[in-house]
Amino acid sequence: MPDLWMGPDLFRFEQVVIERLLKPGQPGNYALGFKDESGEFIPKYIGRSDYDLRAEMIGKLGVTRYPYFKFSAVNPRIAFETECAQFHNYAKQLDNKTHPARPAGSDLRCFLCGL
Repeated sequence: MPDLWMGPDLFRFEQVVIERLLKPGQPGNYALGFKDESGEFIPKYIGRSDYDLRAEMIGKLGVTRYPYFKFSAVNPRIAFETECAQFHNYAKQLDNKTHPARPAGSDLRCFLCGL
């Protein structure tokens, strides 16, 4: 399975966990999903925030059904590039099917497909 570039840690997708791990105003990206029978993380939804990853993820709590998440708190350029790579690597299994949008006001393009 392709790498998510988010390290080995897996967390419960709960508000108290998100608040403990992420500080307000930190950009970054995330993957939501499940564990398979062997305990391997299966990403089903990817996303990012260019301004506040904590708020973005808390906003997903009431509208998604995923029990686990991974994240990386990085700058908007790296978050966009990582989200693009994740999207292309996992497109067939993701529930979100729209290519990641560029950061607002940026001329960045996906390094894999040019979007």
